[in-house]
Amino acid sequence: MGLDMSNGSNEFWNEYYGSFVGARILKFEGMNTEDDLGDGFPEFTVQFANGEIGLISVSQDPEGNGGGFLFGLALPAEHPQGGEVRTLNA
Repeated sequence: MGLDMSNGSNEFWNEYYGSFVGARILKFEGMNTEDDLGDGFPEFTVQFANGEIGLISVSQDPEGNGGGFLFGLALPAEHPQGGEVRTLNA
């Protein structure tokens, strides 16, 4: 039996997102709009800690129902909010 993906299962999420620890983003590939009716999926080429190269796509949910958004990055200077850095309060 595979890992339990339910909301209460930390085992799955720790293993899944844990594989991203130590990865290095090599390139922003752009917004993939092939299978999306919205703004697209942000995609990044990454090198994982084990040396493998992969493509990371940001989705709004595990089913891939649309592209997602990453919080915590600096906004471009020409953005209406003036290049502020968004942070999450812990």
